[in-house]
Amino acid sequence: MPDVLLTPPDADRRLGFDTVRDRLVGLARTPYGRDRLTTLAASSDPEIVRGRLGRAGEMTDLVRSGEAPPVREIDRLEGVLRRVQPKDAAVDGDALLAVARVLEVGRGLHDHLHRRRAEAPALWGIAARISVLKALEDRIRQAIGDDGHVRDDASPELLRISRELASRQGRLRSTVQAALREAISRGYATEEQPTIRGGRAVIPVRAEAKRKVEGFVHDVSATGQTVYIEPASVLALNNEIREIELERGREIQRILQGLSGHVRHHRRDIERSLDAVGHLDALAAVGRLSADLDAIVPEVGVGGALRLLQARHPVLQLRVAEAARLPEAERPAGVPPAVVPLDLTLGEEAHTLVITGPNAGGKSVAMKTVGLLSLMVAHGLPVPAAPGTRLPLPTALFVDLGDQQSIQDDLSTFTSHLTNVRKMMEAADDRSLCLIDEAGTGTDPAEGGALAEAVLARLTKRKALTVVTTHIGALKAFAHDTDGVANGSMEFDRAELRPTYRFRAGVPGSSYAFEIADRVGLDRPVVADARRLVGEGKSRLEDLIAEFETRTAQATRRATEAEAKLAEAERIQADYAQRLDRLRADAENRRAQALAEADRILADANAAVENTVREIKEAGAEREATKEAREKLEEAREVVRRRKKKVERKVSGRARRQSGDGATEAGPIAVGDHVRLDTDGPVGEVLALDSGEALIALGALQSRVDAKRLTKVGGPMKPGKAFARTPGKARHGESRTAAVSTARIRIDLRGQRVDEALSEVQRFVDEALVGGVPSVEILHGKGTGALRAAIHRQLAGRPDVAAYAVAPPDRGGDGVTVVDLA
Repeated sequence: MPDVLLTPPDADRRLGFDTVRDRLVGLARTPYGRDRLTTLAASSDPEIVRGRLGRAGEMTDLVRSGEAPPVREIDRLEGVLRRVQPKDAAVDGDALLAVARVLEVGRGLHDHLHRRRAEAPALWGIAARISVLKALEDRIRQAIGDDGHVRDDASPELLRISRELASRQGRLRSTVQAALREAISRGYATEEQPTIRGGRAVIPVRAEAKRKVEGFVHDVSATGQTVYIEPASVLALNNEIREIELERGREIQRILQGLSGHVRHHRRDIERSLDAVGHLDALAAVGRLSADLDAIVPEVGVGGALRLLQARHPVLQLRVAEAARLPEAERPAGVPPAVVPLDLTLGEEAHTLVITGPNAGGKSVAMKTVGLLSLMVAHGLPVPAAPGTRLPLPTALFVDLGDQQSIQDDLSTFTSHLTNVRKMMEAADDRSLCLIDEAGTGTDPAEGGALAEAVLARLTKRKALTVVTTHIGALKAFAHDTDGVANGSMEFDRAELRPTYRFRAGVPGSSYAFEIADRVGLDRPVVADARRLVGEGKSRLEDLIAEFETRTAQATRRATEAEAKLAEAERIQADYAQRLDRLRADAENRRAQALAEADRILADANAAVENTVREIKEAGAEREATKEAREKLEEAREVVRRRKKKVERKVSGRARRQSGDGATEAGPIAVGDHVRLDTDGPVGEVLALDSGEALIALGALQSRVDAKRLTKVGGPMKPGKAFARTPGKARHGESRTAAVSTARIRIDLRGQRVDEALSEVQRFVDEALVGGVPSVEILHGKGTGALRAAIHRQLAGRPDVAAYAVAPPDRGGDGVTVVDLA
C-alpha cells in the first residue's frame, strides 16, 4: 500500500490530524477497533481510498438513520487463544465467557448488516467474514455462569456430584453443631459457631479443656486461649466431603477442557471474526465522527483540481460544538460562535495560491484546512464540506508552519523554514501538496520575499499544489503577474475593525496593521507617524486594496440576496405548477368516474329492459302489448345511450384537443408552422422566431414562449381548428376561428360585489366554452380573498371546468385565477 510521504514526519500533528485520530480512537468500543484506527495509514492509491470512503460513507448513512451496527465492548482474546492451543488445555470460566461475548457481538453485527446488505453492501462484505458460532456460544453460556464459575448443571455428572456434596455438607453442619452444643454444655467451649480451619470443620475449645474433647487439633488462636478441634464424630464425614470435592474438581476440569477444545477447534474462525469486528468498530467510529461533523464523501482522483466547497476545519468545528454545549459563562475564550466555511479552488488555472490578509484573520486556518482535509481523505475519512468537493490524492505532503526554531538542533526560525523549503525543492512534483506559512518572514523582508518568489516559481513550474500565507507585499504583485499563481485573501470588516474569516479568491488582502493598532488603543500620533514612514505610495496601495475589498464584499452580499430571491421565486413557481398538475389529475379522475358511472347506468338499464320483457312474456300479454312495451323500453334505453355519449364527449374533448389535427413532426420550427404548446396545450401558428423564443397565434391571442415548449404539428390545418373542441360547438355554422375571435380570454372583476361577479363569471365561462377557448383568466384582485374564494366555489361546481388555480407570480399570483376548460 503506497503511503503518503510527510515532511517533516510530524506534519500530521502540525495540521491537527492527531486530534482527529484521537477523537476516532475515543469513539471506538473495542480494543481491535482502536488498534486499527491507531495504525491507519494514509494512501495515495485512488482505488484503496475510494474503497475506504465507500465503506465509511455507508456507515455514516447508517449512523445518521439511527441504524448503526451494535458494536459493544469486548476483551482481548489473543492470550486465551494461545492458552487453548495445547491438546489438553483448560482455560478458566472467565476466559471462556470472554470468548462467548465476542461470539455474541460478532453474531449481532453479522445479523444486523445481513438485514441491511442492500443499502450497505460494502459493510456486509466485512460482516460476512464473521463466523456465526451460535452452538459454541450457547454451550459456553450453558456451562459457565455470569460469575465465571462452572454451573452445577453444566453436566449430569456434575449435577449429581454437586447434590451429593450438598447433602454431605448439610449432615456435616448438623453433626458439628451437635458436638459444639455438647462442648458448651460441659463448659469446654464458649463460642456458639463452628468454623473452618485447613478446609476442615472444627469447633473452638478452651485450651485447658482440649484433652477432654475427642478429636484432632487443627489450629490455635493467636492468644493461645482457644484451640480449634475437629471432633472425632465428624472426621469420617469430613473425609467423605473432601473426596467428593476432589471428584467435583475433576469433573469441572473435564468440562473446561471440553469447552477449551471447542474454542481451539474454531480458533481460526474466531480470529477472522475478531478482525472483522475490529474493522466494523473502526468504521462505526468514523461514521459517528462524520455524522458529528456533517461530513461527506468527496470526489478523489490522481492529480487535477483541488476544490473545497463550504469546507470547515474539523478540529475547530469540534471545539465550537463542544463550547456551544457549555453554559455561556463557562465557554473558553477565543472559540468563535460558528465556523465560517471555506470555498477554495486550486489546480485549474493556478497551482499556487498566495493568501494575504490581517493577523488572526484566518489565513493559517484556511491553509491548514486544505492540508488536514487532504490528509483525512488519504486516510479514507469523509470530510466536513459540501457535495462537489474534490481532493486529489497527494503522494507527498510538505508542511512549513509557524515558529519551528529548535534549541536542540541549533536552528533559528528562518533556518528551520529554509530546511523545510529545501526538502520541498528536492522532492515536490505534480502530485505533491506544499503548505508554507508566513513565507518570506524571519529575515530581511526584501530578501525573504525574493527567496519566496524564487521558491514559488519553481514549485509552480512543477505543478505542485502550493498554498502560501504571507504579509510580504511583493508576493501579492508576484501572484498577480505570474501565470499559474493566484492571489487570495481573508476579508476584513473595516467598519467593525475585525476579521470576518471569509476567504476571497483572486483578491489580494491588506494586513490592516494601522487599523488594528487603532483598535487595540495604540497612541494615534504613533500610528500617524507610522503611516507617514511607510510612504504615501504604499499607504495609498493599501487603501485601494481595502476599498476594493469593501466593494467586493458589498457586491457579494447583493449577489447572495439576488440568488436567494431567485430561489424563492423558482420555489413558488414549482409549487404552483405542482398544484395545477394535481388539479388536472383530479379532473381526469372525476371524468373517468363519470364515464364509469355512465357504463353502470347503461348496464342497469339494459338489465331492467330485459327483465321487463321477460316479465311481460311470463304474464302472457298479447303480442301487440308486448311490442308496445318493448318500444317504450327501447326509447328509455336510447335516452340512457344519449346521456352516456354526452359524458363520453366531455371526457374525450380534452383528448381530441391534445391530439390536435395532425401528427407531430420532427425537425426545426419555422415561421408559418403549426405547433402545439407543451404536450397537452392548444395548437397555433408561429408568427416570429427570435433568440430561442417564438411568437405564436392562438386564435385571437398572441403569446411569446420558449421555442423548446413547441412541437411541430404535421398536415394541413383545417380552418378554425386552433382551439378545436367537440363537434357542434360553433354557433350557426360559424368557423372555429370566428368563434375564438369573439370570445374573451380574460375578465376583470375588481371592485364588483360577489353576487355581480359570480353572474359575470357564469356568462364569461359560457362564452369561452362556446368560442372553443381552452383556458381563461379571471382577474379578481387579492383583497381579503372573499371574492376569490366565492369564484373558486362556483368553478368547483361546474362539470365543464377541468381545473383552476391561482396564477404564477409573474402573471398576477393570488390576484388572478387561471381556468382550464373541459
